Amino acid sequence: MAQGRRPEHDREQILEKGMQLFNKLGYHGTGLTAILKACQVSKGSFYNFFGSKEEFAVEMIEHYHSIECQRWDAEYAKLDHPKLEKMRIQLENEINKFESEDDNFGCLIANLSGELGNASPALKEAIRHSTAYVLESIEQDFKQCQLDGSVRNDLTPKQLAHLFWDSWQGALLRMKVDSSTAPLHELVNLYWNHILLPHKEK
Repeated sequence: MAQGRRPEHDREQILEKGMQLFNKLGYHGTGLTAILKACQVSKGSFYNFFGSKEEFAVEMIEHYHSIECQRWDAEYAKLDHPKLEKMRIQLENEINKFESEDDNFGCLIANLSGELGNASPALKEAIRHSTAYVLESIEQDFKQCQLDGSVRNDLTPKQLAHLFWDSWQGALLRMKVDSSTAPLHELVNLYWNHILLPHKEK
């Protein structure tokens, strides 16, 4: 008898639960037993979907990247403002989302990036791929802003994107340590009111 297809909704449920656990406890702090208990599945069922905890983590990172990009793009498309202002509004909406959560766990990719620096090549590649996609999107946004004159042009769009992303990641870590979104608000205000603005002619 042919083996039946594995139900994808069960697979997605495990990935969703995994995202919550990894965001809260980290990769090393989340054991397989905790995953099985949260998902209410047996070890055998888990291994029907994923060959190992590492394989599960890689697929979970890819799943998180996909749904977050879709959410971000959908929300961003609804904003009818000049590009630079759209970016600021979207970031402020993201901060408001963090504020509405009971626990400021922040961004899963940011959390795992700090923890998995010495992890397996597969895990690091999954994180690098997700980060590279986001950086490319930010770079293109800054490029358009430079073309319309709203952003300084003495730095390349790539330099601005990397500078902002690295600052944002640091602010996310401070948010977790301080249990406050103030570092994120301060960062956005500093960039949009000062750092990104074109230099005035003397």
